[in-house]
Amino acid sequence: MANFRNYLGNSRLRRLLLMVALPLIIILLGLWYWAHTTRYVSTDNAYVYANQVSITPQVSGRVITVPVVQNEAVVPGQVLLAIDPTPFKLALDADNAKLKTVGDQIRAQTQALRAAQAELLAAQANVDFLKRDVQRKTNLAKRDVVPAAQLDDLKTNLTMAEQKAVAVKAQIAQIEANLGGNAEQPISQQPAYQQALATRDQAALKLSYTTIKAPAAGVVTQVSVKPGDVVTAGRPVFALIMSGERWVDANFKETQLTHVKVGDRADISVDTYPHHQWQGTVVSISPGTGSVFSVLPPQNATGNWVKVVQRIPVRILIDTHADGPDLRAGMSAEVSIDTHYSLFGGAPKARMAHN
Repeated sequence: MANFRNYLGNSRLRRLLLMVALPLIIILLGLWYWAHTTRYVSTDNAYVYANQVSITPQVSGRVITVPVVQNEAVVPGQVLLAIDPTPFKLALDADNAKLKTVGDQIRAQTQALRAAQAELLAAQANVDFLKRDVQRKTNLAKRDVVPAAQLDDLKTNLTMAEQKAVAVKAQIAQIEANLGGNAEQPISQQPAYQQALATRDQAALKLSYTTIKAPAAGVVTQVSVKPGDVVTAGRPVFALIMSGERWVDANFKETQLTHVKVGDRADISVDTYPHHQWQGTVVSISPGTGSVFSVLPPQNATGNWVKVVQRIPVRILIDTHADGPDLRAGMSAEVSIDTHYSLFGGAPKARMAHN
């Protein structure tokens, strides 16, 4: 009988404990979940991205070699594509010959200028002499010492000498104009020579463009050309996914970003490697929602309107680790951001301790 009473007493005590403890446990779990979800925000609407370079020829021509294959890893400076250089070499040879011709012409004009300057000095000296002679003969002619015909011949010679001096001056001006207005400049600084040199350098630059090299380390993909194909300048032939920096663009609901700030740390996992986790840092938050930048933005001012929670892209730079698996552009990811926000007033201390 006593055992039965003890059993009833224990049963009532257990029921009482369950009635008190179970709701308390549920409340505590609810508070913990609420606090956790306000500090951490997560989404699986996220994707991995990497820097991508379009490999684009800068000259048109026929492809002679493609020494890389699809999805091959390359290093900076490695040859990716070679275009037939023959027409560009011929153009460079022609421009080199033209540059030499221009240099020879400038030298010849410089020599002609010196000769014309010497001729001008002689012509001016002859003009001065004839002027003095005409002046003397004019005085003598007034006293009938010199015949008038002789004086007329002297005046004619003076006029011809002056005309010759004017012609030589015009010739000098033309030569100086051909030499850019400054005949004392070295040949390399003459405008005509610099123009020919620029044309030659442009031809040399185009020749260098016939060999396309990797601008950085990475993996080539979308290789769509082969030897014999004709490529066009400005049209991409394949892409290079650069090694190194990787980031995640995570599209969070606008209601999740209340406490998210640049500098917050994040945990990242990708579907390909479910047992590996990466860490990263929030580096930017988009100034607008995804719908704002769409090709056809929504027109919410017309028709019936239904409120839809918008998503805002958040960029998270992934910490680089040499021992981790390769992250490939486009992989699906899950992201959880630690905002350091606390319902119990601990946010400033937690954030300061983190920074």
